[in-house]
Amino acid sequence: MNADANSPRLRRKTRPAAAFAALAQASLARIDACLDPLQHRDDPEDLHQLRVALRQARAVVWAMGPALPRAERDRWKRDLRTLARATSEVRDWDVFLAETIGAAREREPHDPVLAAIADTARERRDDARDTMLAALAAYRNWPLPALHRDLAHLAHLAARARNDSARLAPFGRKRVRRGRKQLRALASAARGGDPRAVHAHRIASKRLRYVIEALAPVLPARYTKRLHRKLVKRQGKLGRLVDGIVARRLLTECLGVQSMPDDVPLPGAG
Repeated sequence: MNADANSPRLRRKTRPAAAFAALAQASLARIDACLDPLQHRDDPEDLHQLRVALRQARAVVWAMGPALPRAERDRWKRDLRTLARATSEVRDWDVFLAETIGAAREREPHDPVLAAIADTARERRDDARDTMLAALAAYRNWPLPALHRDLAHLAHLAARARNDSARLAPFGRKRVRRGRKQLRALASAARGGDPRAVHAHRIASKRLRYVIEALAPVLPARYTKRLHRKLVKRQGKLGRLVDGIVARRLLTECLGVQSMPDDVPLPGAG
């Protein structure tokens, strides 16, 4: 597990609110760094990097949530979720075009049906991208200023909390245990193959992975090595399952036919 060069240096005795302020500031910097390339070029990898940055930020909010004032915590959760959802449709089309239609056309390059599906998918993907770019351009006007204001406020509160006995190391271990408990429950619910349950399991697995990466300096090796490896391996398997569910839904949309009963739209917050 490689540490981000821009990640803040956390200490075991750091107050959780101060840790959130530092981690969230780094997360906002990563998100900002991803926005300019998206406005100036159309490369699916740029969008992927933004989505990773958003997942990392949302994981930090979840991990540090109990240490935050409710108003700030709820605003961060809402605003980051909204921004993530603005990116999800384009990413779904990108994966569909590359991994489903692209792979099929390599086998059948002259198939007219596949060519028509590819054209329809690209049109819908381009429309979704226009909508996404408008949302991302608005992000810098709002809610970004409010999020930065929250960070300054939280850093000030943390500096004043001289008698606060909470420390990051035990706090972080407790949050990882909480995440593992939730993940086990979601894994059990997903065994039946319900698309929404599989999706929820995948999102929780990603979240716990990013929580461990964010808090790695203060966590024991049983989390940063063994558990982290399991989560990365599981993420690949769950990703393939969810991508298959999404691909079938997008294919039915391109063909203009009614979706199958289990092809339910998945929440776009992954």
